[in-house]
Amino acid sequence: MAKALSSLAVGALVKDTGTLYNGKPIVWKIADKGHTGYPSGSVTLITEKIISLKCFDAIESGNSDSNRRSYGNNRWIYSNIRQWLNSTAAAGKWYSAQHSADAAPTNANVWSNYNEYDQEAGFLAGFSANFRAALLETTHTVGKASVDGGGTETCKDKIFFASSTEVGLTGDATCGTKLALFSDDNSRKAYPTAECVSKSEYTSSSLNANSPWWWWLADAYASHPCSVRYVSSSGAMSSNYACIGHLGVRPLCNLSSSILVSDNPDSDGAYTIVWNQAPTVPGSITVPTDVRGGSNLTVSWGTSTDSDGNLSGYILERQHDGGAWEQIYKGINRTYTDAITFGWENVAYRVKAYDSAGAASGYKTSATRTVVNNTAPTINGTDSNLGTKTGPFNQGYTVTDPDSGQTITVVEKIDGVQKRSYNATSGQNYSFNVTAAEWVKLLNGSHKLTITATDNYGGSATRTYTFTKNETEIELTLSAPLDADDMVTKAIMSVTRQIPAGATFSVEMCNNGYDASPTWEDVTQAVISGNKIFLQNKTKTAAKWGFNFRIKVNRNGATGDCFIVSAGGNFE
Repeated sequence: MAKALSSLAVGALVKDTGTLYNGKPIVWKIADKGHTGYPSGSVTLITEKIISLKCFDAIESGNSDSNRRSYGNNRWIYSNIRQWLNSTAAAGKWYSAQHSADAAPTNANVWSNYNEYDQEAGFLAGFSANFRAALLETTHTVGKASVDGGGTETCKDKIFFASSTEVGLTGDATCGTKLALFSDDNSRKAYPTAECVSKSEYTSSSLNANSPWWWWLADAYASHPCSVRYVSSSGAMSSNYACIGHLGVRPLCNLSSSILVSDNPDSDGAYTIVWNQAPTVPGSITVPTDVRGGSNLTVSWGTSTDSDGNLSGYILERQHDGGAWEQIYKGINRTYTDAITFGWENVAYRVKAYDSAGAASGYKTSATRTVVNNTAPTINGTDSNLGTKTGPFNQGYTVTDPDSGQTITVVEKIDGVQKRSYNATSGQNYSFNVTAAEWVKLLNGSHKLTITATDNYGGSATRTYTFTKNETEIELTLSAPLDADDMVTKAIMSVTRQIPAGATFSVEMCNNGYDASPTWEDVTQAVISGNKIFLQNKTKTAAKWGFNFRIKVNRNGATGDCFIVSAGGNFE
């Protein structure tokens, strides 16, 4: 894992293993965080040690000012060191004249030929591409010499020197504000790196990696056209000619505070920068438009990509009623089912992606949804078994909805098949009627009645009743006799049926069907055998003759299908 650069304290050491000078990674020290006037949200770094000895500016033999002809130019914006620090050019390619009298820091133009650097590569050439891309352009203030108008001027650089004010010293002008790292002379003392000492053309017993050395500041000594302020080996301020090649280089830069570093320092005591790109913002977030208090809803979101290939998951946050955002999910899934509390007025969601290094994308935020706080209707009673039924029956119930003014739609079903649908009035009694016509269509065995009540907002309640049909007898007859012009004496009849073994089946006919007590004659065997039927009755009490039949089946405990499909025939 990793943590943000901003989490480190002022004075902590930081390095990028791919950003080198003299073949070694540059070790930086945190000089301040959120420094006034510097880029917002930045952390200011200064090299822990003096990394090189170089002149501030070269002798300018063509300058009209005699001091600058002899000792160089002390104005930061024209200085050789500024140009070198901010160049990515290859060896010998970084220098270009900044004004008409400008000169390169060649052997001839540096005091006593110490440490000319015109043939070096630009300082940024040794930086990793990630570090170069991360450098924040910084507007900083430097002091000018009186010959240049005095006072201060601002300039923009990615790599720069501190001003006397920024290191806590009093110069000729106030240039910015003090950096948090510097509090006294001891805090300003800086030591050269071993590489700086070994590569220096200036040799002195005082120049060694264990002794403080002098290092340049950015502002001019105002009363001298050629002198520049610097920090002495004691930590106090002094000044020297710009062309002096044995003063130290200790540059600053600013990085975003969100840049990641390792959790722990390495053997150098430095935290290593983790060049990790945050995942992209998730492509979408989907929240149902219909949100119900007291119910669940599922939020889903699109994918993110990560150029480093270390996408770890997503963080989903919720806001309700305009309050604070709160995390409700963290993980690799791209859906989450949330419980909506009854009484909330509105709700919104946002999601971001995160990677294994701790970097996170921006948020993808949903529209704010209105929460419908609806109470579902109720149906009285409980789901229950009505037991065994032997014929058509009614089951009463009452539908109630505490939300006034809503339309309640009730659907009744028998074994999943809709019987009827109607709009009910809250609190009114209703009856589920299993009619004779419906009853005869039901087979013996278990059956289910369901009553579902649904309101305007989809709130619903279902009541379920089960019952068992146990019909052991069948009796079929015509609802009214068939008129006959004369006494019926002969008939033929067929009955399509399924009668299990052990059950009894009988067919009767009469020709005086309109009588109060018709004369029924058993014709079962003739029907079974398919023979013609001869009726024996010769009398009637009614005004006219009428033909009728009746079919009876008694299961008598037999098992298997038992039914009548149809009956047909003729009479005369």
